[in-house]
Amino acid sequence: MGHDLGYAALAFVATTVYYIAFLVFRVSARRMPPLRGSRPFHVARLMLTDPVWLGGGLLLFLGLGYEVVAFSALPLPVAQPIFALSLVLLIGCAVRFLGERLSALELASVALFVLATVLIGLSAGSDAEPRADATLTGTLTAPWTMLAICAPAVAAAGLVWLVGDRRASGRHARRLAGVAYGIGAGACAGLAEAGIRGISIVYADTGSVRAVLESAYPYLTVGLAAIALGQLQVALQRCRVAIVAVVLTVIGRTYLIVSSTVLFGEEWPDDDLPFALRTGGFVLALVALVMFPRYERPGAAGPAAARNGPAPEGKGVRAVP
Repeated sequence: MGHDLGYAALAFVATTVYYIAFLVFRVSARRMPPLRGSRPFHVARLMLTDPVWLGGGLLLFLGLGYEVVAFSALPLPVAQPIFALSLVLLIGCAVRFLGERLSALELASVALFVLATVLIGLSAGSDAEPRADATLTGTLTAPWTMLAICAPAVAAAGLVWLVGDRRASGRHARRLAGVAYGIGAGACAGLAEAGIRGISIVYADTGSVRAVLESAYPYLTVGLAAIALGQLQVALQRCRVAIVAVVLTVIGRTYLIVSSTVLFGEEWPDDDLPFALRTGGFVLALVALVMFPRYERPGAAGPAAARNGPAPEGKGVRAVP
């Protein structure tokens, strides 16, 4: 009992640290000049040369690493409520300390997303752990299946970036809401998480670093994580962290499950309860997506964001933190 409580406490701390990184990224985004999705290398340079962003990145990977340790030792009925509670705390911090405002409709959508996360996580309780021989370990010599899995996520991120740039210009432009950026970043983050899972599966089954490097998973993880982090930083400069983080989390978990059916040969649960949980989670996530507004409301990001928002395009003015 005490052992489980220790892992539960570690899971809560790790998840909280993971989400604190989003708040640090938000502070970093306010310090940066305007970020454009059409200039990915410029975005990457600004991120990697900003000490605040690097500090947030360290928190993100520390939290993620300890999440893996804690959640692997906890039953999902215990782990998922902890995960959802940390997500709720993040929203509370964004409202309290960043001055973000959520409408009643947005709060209802967020609540559905949190519930969907719990249901999707719980549905995996009876899934058997796949073995390396069930994964696409030969993807580098026959890449088409992997490319088919990656293409929708990369296309979604690219489309949101380009449309977001177009919408952001002009006197009467309406900025895309965080739900759009969360979809693009979340799909890429889900694939990056699938890559991490693939690395662990191949290594556990073969014990060979060479086998891991000969698989597609390290490259999938690094490439998609880079796209997700870049998309996230652009999103946090323009949108509310409460919305972006929730949508990214749920879409990431959803895309992980969808991609796992191909990457790891996993199937939809056959038992009645897991089947109902997973189906209900997907339905709730879809309903929440439909309910979310497509554009940011003026003043929704709080007074601090209004003072420290992106400078006009082409001016090169650095925002005051």
